[in-house]
Amino acid sequence: MPGGSKGSRPISTAARAPDPAPIGGSRQPISLPPVVQSATGAPALARRAAPLARRFQQVCAGIVAEALAGEELVQLEYASLICIDIEPGLDQRRLAEGMGIDPSNVSLIVDRLHAMGLIERRVNGADRRARELYLTAKGKKLWQRITPKTRAANDRVLAPLAPAERELFLDFLIRVIEGNRTYALPGAGRRRRNSRSSSRTSKSS
Repeated sequence: MPGGSKGSRPISTAARAPDPAPIGGSRQPISLPPVVQSATGAPALARRAAPLARRFQQVCAGIVAEALAGEELVQLEYASLICIDIEPGLDQRRLAEGMGIDPSNVSLIVDRLHAMGLIERRVNGADRRARELYLTAKGKKLWQRITPKTRAANDRVLAPLAPAERELFLDFLIRVIEGNRTYALPGAGRRRRNSRSSSRTSKSS
């Protein structure tokens, strides 16, 4: 692929042979998905969106964490500053939606950023119970100082791709996310702790 690392072995994609049909039955066999063999010798990955997305998230989180090492902010706190600067005056509910995390976690992040003097809370004129969030001068200065590091980290994530491929890859990511927006919510896909036990109880009663 253009822009790939020099000297690295190409990643191969191979499909597993389908399982043999059951003896004496007409049911169609279920075959394993195609797999991606790693050039590094790591275990193969299923060539499916979900497992590949999880690995991609690990890559992003690890590289950005390296970029923020030694800073006074962690990734979610830094991302919160970006969201607030993009949409000044948003409330915590809107921030939680933009970040894709639980509102209770956002509350903790906002409390910490406020205690650090990086954001300010203002009373919403239409709803005095709500608080609008804004960056302080200190918060904007810190965000601007860290941004070149995180920009370089994001470039590093996409470094295996050619420049044109990077833009195309981001376009595809955006299209997939927007096309599945109802699932891009805090806790989506997470099984409740008592769901299994409650279902067993209902079956036995």
